[in-house]
Amino acid sequence: MLDLQPKKPHKDERYRAKCFPGAEHEVMTPKKGGYFPVATVSRKLLKHLADSELRVWFYLQARAGKWFITYPTYEEIQGETGLSKGAVSKAIKGLEKKGFIRSHNDIGTRRYLIRDPRLAMQKLRELNLMSNNDFDDANELLEVLKQTTVSDPLKSAQQIPAP
Repeated sequence: MLDLQPKKPHKDERYRAKCFPGAEHEVMTPKKGGYFPVATVSRKLLKHLADSELRVWFYLQARAGKWFITYPTYEEIQGETGLSKGAVSKAIKGLEKKGFIRSHNDIGTRRYLIRDPRLAMQKLRELNLMSNNDFDDANELLEVLKQTTVSDPLKSAQQIPAP
């Protein structure tokens, strides 16, 4: 006779039940929608963002759909982030420079593409805004997550022989 044991809940589900009884009514779930995923490696990039850049990046991610594009007006971004128009403009320029987003003016509508954070890792490294240790830490996390790591553009440039 086959004895089918019920599947054991995930350890974090067990910890939640133990430490926070009834918390299943306090959290959002993927099945119910209403939230957006953030790439885990993003946590390794947070210290490379100014506070206003972080607010705008978070806001744009929260607005984007499954195609990772969104097109709020500056006024909408200002209203929901509490930033001035100048701070929003500076944050968007910073996010573009660092590789977190791209923007495109489309017949009067500014559209934003939320880029893979690994592209921001690469750009931050190219600009010397991310230390070798921070870059290696982010790549180690990507390895743990079984994600594609990012080649160090500074090391690649050093390996190319001069003409």
